[in-house]
Order: sequence, then structure tokens, then C-alpha cells
Amino acid sequence: MEKKILITLATGKTGYETALQLLEEGYPVKIMVRSRNQKALELEKSGAEIAIGEFNNYGQIKNALLDVSRVYYCYPIKKGMAEDVAVFIQAAKEMKTEAVVFMGQWLAEFENQQSFQTKSIQQSYKLLEQSGLNVVYLIPGYFAENNIGVLLEFAVQLGILASPFGNGKNPVPSNEDLAACIAALLKNPQPYYGQRLRPTGSKSLSVKEMADIITKVTGKKIRIINSPEWMFLKAAFSMKDDYGYDAFTIAQAIHYNREYQQNKFDIGGATNIVKQLTGNDPEDFETIIRRFIETSSYGMPNRTGWFKALIKFMKIPFQKVPSIKELDRLNK
Repeated sequence: MEKKILITLATGKTGYETALQLLEEGYPVKIMVRSRNQKALELEKSGAEIAIGEFNNYGQIKNALLDVSRVYYCYPIKKGMAEDVAVFIQAAKEMKTEAVVFMGQWLAEFENQQSFQTKSIQQSYKLLEQSGLNVVYLIPGYFAENNIGVLLEFAVQLGILASPFGNGKNPVPSNEDLAACIAALLKNPQPYYGQRLRPTGSKSLSVKEMADIITKVTGKKIRIINSPEWMFLKAAFSMKDDYGYDAFTIAQAIHYNREYQQNKFDIGGATNIVKQLTGNDPEDFETIIRRFIETSSYGMPNRTGWFKALIKFMKIPFQKVPSIKELDRLNK
């Protein structure tokens, strides 16, 4: 029998896909979730064991780690990360956890970061490095879903790509490739203990290059609009419920966008980590875009989709948003 694997934040972008991939390969999987929601029940139906738990609850963390050998630890975008990682470390040491794959962040490799979340990740690295646990650190940049997925409906239906990323470039990885890397590390973590691994997509792309690929896929000419910060905020708050964002998440995105504009996500370019871990080349951007559209609620350009997107787009300028100062207070 393969060793049981725990996936935290198992209904999130990478956790859900990682759990599915491991279950399909016959690995015993336990998922830690806050509630038995639809995605949790889907994973349970596929064979996962459910553990209900909060990241700051020592007893619930210990229960989730029971009979578990390896852990994918992914933390949500919220305050309290370093404190909750300390709780996890204590429980993992008591339960003699063999290995941990920790979801970090590329921006945490740089000093003088302004994002509270990024600074929390840096603090968590130090705690984990001092813990004595066997840890592998995954440090991707902006995921494709966050980079372009939230902008895609307007691009596909209206031909407008409103970008807050300036002239920055990014070798965007897909959720599927990230999950494949995580699954590979959980199956064989030992060669990578202590390492920081940065999976990327196949190629660094500018927003212009991304727009050209979307044009190729949809047959609709895409026009780029450079989105200033005030416009980004209006759009983000207008669509936050669609994507499960809150004010704290949006406050972090402000800083991520500023780093993107400075081309931080392109430093080092594309890597071979996906190929190294999985044996497969990373998905190219066209493949990612086609899947986004195929699995979306709006699909390829169509009259109904155009009308719905237009209504959403026209509401954005009237969206009330907190001031930058108010959002900055969330970042402290």
C-alpha cells in the first residue's frame, strides 16, 4: 500500500488538481478542508478521505496528519500564515511526518517586498528551515489562471484585454502542470529536500504576445488596454465574488502587479522544472487558453456571451472601491 498523502487547501487551484491526479494513480489521499463543499465531496467520491480542519487548530491539524506520511501544505491568501505554519510544524514533528511539499512564491525570493502575503511566506521559509522537517519548496510565479484567466472573458467576447501588467513578461505555468509537479514531489520527495523549485510555462510572454495567441485561438482581434491601478481596483472589486476574492487578496494583487510591471516574474526566464519532475514538457500558452475557454461559462465568441460581458464591463467604472490607503492598512 502506498503511503497516505495529505492535501491541504484541497479545493483550491492546485490542491484539487493534485488530489485528483494522485487518486487517479491509486494513491491514498486525505484532504483537509473547512467544510464538505461540492469540490470536497467530488474528491471524496473519487476516493479521498476528508478531514475537517482549520489551519490554526492544533488538534484538527494533528487529526489530519494521522496515518499520513507526506503533506502538500498550501495556505490560502489571508493573514496568519506564519503563525499557522508554526502550528503545523509542531503537529508534523509530533506525528513524525516524513516529508512536506510547501507552496511558496517566486516573489519571496526578492528582498524589500511590500505584500503582506509575500513577507509571511518569507517568515514561513525560515520557520520550516529551522524545524528539522524534510521540506521541498515550490516557488512558482503568477499562475496562468491569475495572470490571464480573470481577464479572459472580456478578451474573448469583447476583444478587450485590460492589463495591469505593463511591459512585464511571465512564463505562466498552468494549474495542471503545477499539480503534476506537486504530485511527482509527493511521490518521490527525498532527492529534493531543502530545494526551491520554480516550475514555469514553456516560454516567457508579454501581454502583447498573449493577446496575439488569444486572437489566434478565437479568431477575434484583441485590443490591449493598459489598466491603471484605479481601474484594476474597480474591475477586481466588481468581479471579486465570481472568483472568490476579498479585499485582502486584492490588496496583495496590487503589489504583485507592481512587481510584474518591473519584470520580476521574468527574471530567470522559463525553467525545465516541469520536464525534470514529470517527464513532460510544460503546456504552452495556447493549450492553456483553449482549455480555459472550453471549460468556461461563456465559451468561444458568441452573441449571448458578448452581451453578458458587455454588461459586466460597463458596470466596472461605477464600482465603489476602498482607497489605496485603506487597502494598505490591510497589508500591515
